[in-house]
Amino acid sequence: MNLQNFEQFVEPKIVERGLDYYENEDVRKVEKVSENEFSAVVFGSEIYTVYVKLNGNEIVEYECDCPYDWGDTCKHAVAVFYKLRAKDFTDSAAKFENVLASVNDFALRAFVRKLLKTDRKFRNEFFRTFDEDFAEDEFEDEFDEHYY
Repeated sequence: MNLQNFEQFVEPKIVERGLDYYENEDVRKVEKVSENEFSAVVFGSEIYTVYVKLNGNEIVEYECDCPYDWGDTCKHAVAVFYKLRAKDFTDSAAKFENVLASVNDFALRAFVRKLLKTDRKFRNEFFRTFDEDFAEDEFEDEFDEHYY
């Protein structure tokens, strides 16, 4: 999919809803977080985070933390695509790298340790990434199904 014509590959109703979000300025804090990678906050019925990775104008990867499961692309992602096509974002990549480079190992481990204790979503992602023996809690899938 390409930023210039993504509408051709997304259900028209979703494109229309995404365009509404974009035009109503519900897409907030769009940041370039690395070369060709972007993070955005979209205000909907809740606050959603959207990640997009580009290769030139090609959309090579994207995800949203909303519960949408009726297709590949949700209205929040579409709204962010419009924002990226308009080149309406801040470039935070250098700041991220500078701050990360300035943090010593002890401080970084202390920060991660705190998040492991207090942020369940972070904890699960951490163990999924770094613990080959990690198994999801039995209730996680059930929770997702019944919560949304």
